Amino acid sequence: MSKSKLQAIVQKKCPQCREGDLFTNSALSLKFNQINYRCTKCNANLEPETGFYYGAMYVSYGINTALMFVMLVITAVLIKPEDTITYIIMAVIPMIVLLPFTFRLSRSIYLHLFGGIDYKGKA
Repeated sequence: MSKSKLQAIVQKKCPQCREGDLFTNSALSLKFNQINYRCTKCNANLEPETGFYYGAMYVSYGINTALMFVMLVITAVLIKPEDTITYIIMAVIPMIVLLPFTFRLSRSIYLHLFGGIDYKGKA
């Protein structure tokens, strides 16, 4: 059974075959940002053009803005701090901790939506 597009995005798989990994290492590795330039399963080009992934910064910005908003609401409702520094800490720390995950997710979303690579099934 083939993966849906959403599953492939979340699992960071190739948009063409939805089986090959986009990244060479684990998100918990210090080399979390290294991407396969060709799919290991179907040999699809995972970097459609030079500098393609610069656009993923906008996706990452959206993800981090949503994360910050959620953290600020949670902080306001549960903790109700009186000082501004608590809000800043509660918004920034999760963004730093989740950086490898949001980085990889934003690249996966961007490649799947704007990479121009169509799903072709199994290679």
